[in-house]
Amino acid sequence: MNATALWHARTRLGVRPMRALFDLLRGPASAIRTAGARWAGLLVVAIDGTYLNVADDADVWARLGKGANQYTAASGYPQVLLIALVACGTRAVIDAVFGPRKPGEPVLGRRLLRSLRQGMVVLLDRGFATNAFLQAVADTDADLLIVSE
Repeated sequence: MNATALWHARTRLGVRPMRALFDLLRGPASAIRTAGARWAGLLVVAIDGTYLNVADDADVWARLGKGANQYTAASGYPQVLLIALVACGTRAVIDAVFGPRKPGEPVLGRRLLRSLRQGMVVLLDRGFATNAFLQAVADTDADLLIVSE
């Protein structure tokens, strides 16, 4: 089977099989003694986002809109926001979400709260420092640490 055949198979099947496989395999992937995975008995996890360029296609532009950089110039390709919850010691992806650049990290990141538990310490950067997001994280009973610089 070649790359084109795999692409056609994925197109035919849609995202459901990949989502089911991800849900089956996701998790912290660490034992209680995995070096660097825990601090003070808490599983160290981080939430952060990044932007990914996607196909330069009219349908994609219509759905995602034009992005802009820090100088407010339109970006060359449409972009999707990927936000992941990662176990820091193993770098295993516990959960992830994709979406348009807007409404931004704190809004899209709320979908990751389903995977936060008591016994975790969550590292966040200042991009997530909104009162609503911080309260939502606190409501999960996970501990919280925000780096402001």
